[in-house]
Amino acid sequence: MRKSQDVIGLPVVHVKTGKRMGDVKDLLFDEEQRLRGLLLECGGWIRSGRFIPVERIRAFGVDAVILDSEADIFPLSRGQKAWMSLLTGERKLKGRPILSQCGQALGTVEGVYFREEMGILSGYELSDGFFNDLREGRKIYRPQVPLVWEGEDVLIAPAQPPVYGVQ
Repeated sequence: MRKSQDVIGLPVVHVKTGKRMGDVKDLLFDEEQRLRGLLLECGGWIRSGRFIPVERIRAFGVDAVILDSEADIFPLSRGQKAWMSLLTGERKLKGRPILSQCGQALGTVEGVYFREEMGILSGYELSDGFFNDLREGRKIYRPQVPLVWEGEDVLIAPAQPPVYGVQ
C-alpha cells in the first residue's frame, strides 16, 4: 500500500535512457475510485496537462516512477479532466470533509492510500485540525465500501462503524 504523498513529487524516468520526463504532480481516480494514472508537471506556459495511465507504469519505486517509453505519456483529454484528483483541478479530494450517512464528521481528507499493483484506493488520511493532528496524529480511514464522491462539498461514508488507524 502506498501513500499519495510518497508518490507526488517523484521524478518520472525512462528505464533505458535514464532521461527524466517530468515529475508526478497528482494522482487521478475514475468514478469507480480506481487509480487511473499520474498527472505530470506541465513545465511550460503553453503545454497542456500530461498523464501516464497506470497500466503503462513499469514500476512505482521509492525514489522514482519508471517508464519503458516516452510514448507512455499522453495529453490529458476532456474525459480524463473529469476524473477526481487529489490536489488539483475542479474535482479534488484534499480538503474535503468526510461525513457518515448518520451525520458524523470523520475528518478532512489530507491524502490517500492506494495499492499500485491493483489500482485500488484503499484508505484516506484524515485531519481533525492542526492542533489535533499534532497532539493525536492523523487518522487513517479505511472504508469497507467506496465513499460517495458525487457531491460538490463533502464525501459521504457508509453508515457502518469507521475503521481507523493512526499515523
